Amino acid sequence: MHLDCVYPKEEIEQKFEKPVSIEMYGMNQIDAIAELEPGCLHEIGANAWMHYVESGAKVDPQKLSQYFDNSDPYLFRHVEKVIKRKVIQDIILVHAKVDDAELENNICGKLLLARTYPNNMHISDVEFSNIYEPVPESEQQYTYHEYRSLGLFSTLLDNVCRFSRENKISRITLSAASSDQVHYFETHGFKVEDTEFARQAQEYGMSIPMSRKPI
Repeated sequence: MHLDCVYPKEEIEQKFEKPVSIEMYGMNQIDAIAELEPGCLHEIGANAWMHYVESGAKVDPQKLSQYFDNSDPYLFRHVEKVIKRKVIQDIILVHAKVDDAELENNICGKLLLARTYPNNMHISDVEFSNIYEPVPESEQQYTYHEYRSLGLFSTLLDNVCRFSRENKISRITLSAASSDQVHYFETHGFKVEDTEFARQAQEYGMSIPMSRKPI
């Protein structure tokens, strides 16, 4: 299984009567990914730096603070220069769109998935939305809950776990965009990481790093 086969393309197509187009960007299109999803790419660099610092490396945790402060999407390259290791071994960005001219917003699926330092599979900006069914503000259960879910996260996670086991990847990681999403990911086996970085993220309302084993 290749990384681009992890995305549940057929399942999302079956959810709509209209055709669904799938756009994928890979490792050789990293600049396009940086332009389309700069926050997700920055998150990958930040998580790699967190894991390097937490490993006990003798390094000033604030060494790359300028790149954190300006949310540099190429933070991962600055991390690579310090740790002398490749941060991103493989990556895909997926945008799924319903081909319906009457829709104001036609994006029904998003995913950035990357194999990263030290030996992780990182899920970022995952979304499976029924864009024909907006959620009233009074019924929204968590931040960014604008549309009814397509119920495909479990399918994606199963594929990610299988890929990770086949490739001997140690952990699956993600960042909960807000504290109200933590419980949702906990129901899928993720736990908030036991690190100072994670504790600060919870305290200051930043994206919260979580992980689980690919079992």
